[in-house]
Amino acid sequence: MENKREPLSVHPCVHISIPNNNPALRILVTGATGFVGSHIVEELVSKNHSVIATVRKNSNLRWIKNLPVQFEDCSLNDEQQLSSIVSKVDIIVHCAGAVRTLSWEEYYKTNVIGTQKLVKVAIKNKNSIKKFIYVSSQAAMGPSKTKNPRNLTEKENPISNYGKSKLLAEQEVKKLNGIIPYTIIRPAAVYGPRDKDIFIFFNLVKHHLKPKTYSKRYIQLVFVKDVAKIISLALNNPNTNNKIYYLCDGNIYSWEDVATTIARTSSVKTITIILFDFIFKLIACFYEIVAKIIKKPQVLSKEKIVEMLQTYWIADNTDIIKDTNFKFEKLENGAKITYNWYINNRWF
Repeated sequence: MENKREPLSVHPCVHISIPNNNPALRILVTGATGFVGSHIVEELVSKNHSVIATVRKNSNLRWIKNLPVQFEDCSLNDEQQLSSIVSKVDIIVHCAGAVRTLSWEEYYKTNVIGTQKLVKVAIKNKNSIKKFIYVSSQAAMGPSKTKNPRNLTEKENPISNYGKSKLLAEQEVKKLNGIIPYTIIRPAAVYGPRDKDIFIFFNLVKHHLKPKTYSKRYIQLVFVKDVAKIISLALNNPNTNNKIYYLCDGNIYSWEDVATTIARTSSVKTITIILFDFIFKLIACFYEIVAKIIKKPQVLSKEKIVEMLQTYWIADNTDIIKDTNFKFEKLENGAKITYNWYINNRWF
């Protein structure tokens, strides 16, 4: 599934003359080589913006290496180099972060301290930075108690170290209030081409299996390209200044609903398999042992399973629709696009 790492290379930014009512922007994207980040870069480039991506020498550039992007070898811990890069841009899109680590300290160092330093550098360049956009997570909000969508007036209750670190990072971004306009987005479970997490659903369906949890559990989803498009819309939209948004397609799904939709849109016949909670817990224990032995975080962990076994992950997306007039991709369409991508790229 993984390709070999590509050597670090630099591509000059492309500056294209476009109408004055939609001027090209110079945009720094952190986390540009990841699943969500690479789609953000693609969207921004398609809108003729000049993109600078912070990467490391061992970064795998496979998704964006052929795009007109300027790569900068820089760590979020290097304030001096960060400041040099930030001084050249108009917008910061902060997508970098640790999704899986072996400890709270690693989450804190990457997600909180890394964001803190980037915010500090942005403030130093406040005269040139027009906006700071932070890609957070629904995990920062925490699960909902009922099927009623949670809104922004409710107190956050993250239940994982990942969620707690993303919430603390949001608080660092809020320090920009009154200095630089910011936008924080909290995507629900993100699916789409290149994803490795919800790929599990697609892989089971491809093998004619439809997972169904013994106890009903409800989630929301958002297509990765929608996340990228919303960020693009927020760049010059004053309605989105200093606000937090939940991103999802607005529908509520059980796990079985998701698998059924994937199977129907992909014309795959399936049989239902019931998944009991203890199965997830056993799998989590296995992956925890593997992670400790090889000292590398795995796709599943005890914390991830705790998140997965919550009854409701449901939030209100009406604010982002109101402020951007955005129409989310239906799961039927997004699932078909994603399934075909997995087929064409031989992920199954």
